[in-house]
Amino acid sequence: MGFATVTWTGESEPTWYVSFEGEAKRDFCPTCGSRLAAIDSDIPEIGINVTALDDTSGIDLVPIHAPFRDKAAHWLPPVPETEHSAAG
Repeated sequence: MGFATVTWTGESEPTWYVSFEGEAKRDFCPTCGSRLAAIDSDIPEIGINVTALDDTSGIDLVPIHAPFRDKAAHWLPPVPETEHSAAG
């Protein structure tokens, strides 16, 4: 999802923090502190946590990566291993 296509709703815009200087930023809700999204310098899209979305019923909303797959809650449906990274 391109950054320009994201519309944040709520009382205020999310807060971005640099997690790795020159490499990555993470986005958090300024009210509750929930992590909402991430931007990595080597990836042209913004990664949005599914739990941050109002509507997750779209057929185009298909997970392509689940970092820390081995630590996922047992009740979550498995994500196919369609993409691999050092983190996941």
